[in-house]
Amino acid sequence: MQINLRHKGSITILDIEGRIIGPDALALKAVIDEQIQAADSRTENGGHLNLILNMERVQMMDSSGLGALVASYASIQRNGGHVVLLNLGGSVKSLIVMAKLMTIFDCYNSEAEAIAGIMKP
Repeated sequence: MQINLRHKGSITILDIEGRIIGPDALALKAVIDEQIQAADSRTENGGHLNLILNMERVQMMDSSGLGALVASYASIQRNGGHVVLLNLGGSVKSLIVMAKLMTIFDCYNSEAEAIAGIMKP
């Protein structure tokens, strides 16, 4: 799995490529935790992390990947931030639907929509 980190204003975007399974899920959670800590030290968004997870190039995700997403979501929400999912592929979207997580995560098909969605009050 590869993760490319970029910023658009006060929004952090993680472009994820590969498979989010087993140890890769833990690595993703570690990267997100680092971003939560980094956001705490920034003041432009009140120290809150606004995170877009671009899943366009994720081929597969297992239950450990789901666990990492849910744990990250909980941590970010608890700290007053927001997390949204972008470009869910067929198998990943099916897994999230089957796990009944579509009611938790806001999902978007374009980066512009995701940015607008994360910035709404």
